[in-house]
Amino acid sequence: MPASAGVAIGAVAGLVIGLSVADGREALPDAQESGLNQDIIDQAVETCGLDTEGYTVLDGGAAIELDTEGKDFLDSGTSNLTSYYCMLNQLGVPETTQQKIGRTRALDGTQSDTWDSLKASWSYHPDSGVNVLIEGAN
Repeated sequence: MPASAGVAIGAVAGLVIGLSVADGREALPDAQESGLNQDIIDQAVETCGLDTEGYTVLDGGAAIELDTEGKDFLDSGTSNLTSYYCMLNQLGVPETTQQKIGRTRALDGTQSDTWDSLKASWSYHPDSGVNVLIEGAN
C-alpha cells in the first residue's frame, strides 16, 4: 500500500510540473540574476496564490522556505501543490532541480543544488512533507 501511495504522489507531482511548464510561465528574471528579495517573493506569491501556510520569508526577503503538508495531523504546510510548483517556477528553480526534489526519499536526508545566484536545500518525509529553502548562493 505505501508503494502505491508514493507512485500516486509522484504521478500527481509530475502532472503538476508538466502543466506548470506547459502553460508558459517563466521565472522572474531578477530571481535568477540577483538572488532573492522581498519584491520578488511577493510577486511570486501573488502570481501563484500560495497560502501563508506554504511559505516563510527569512532574512528580510533574502530567503524563502516552501513547505508542503505532510500526513502528520500537527503538520502545517500547503496542500495546494499547483501553487507550490508555481512558486518553484517563479523563483527560477530549474526543472532538473525540481526533479531532484520530487525524487528525494525520507532516507536521503537534506539535499541541495545551486544554479545562477541561488541555492536550494530540501528534505522530505511523509509526515512533514517537502521543505525547500531557497537562498542566495553566496
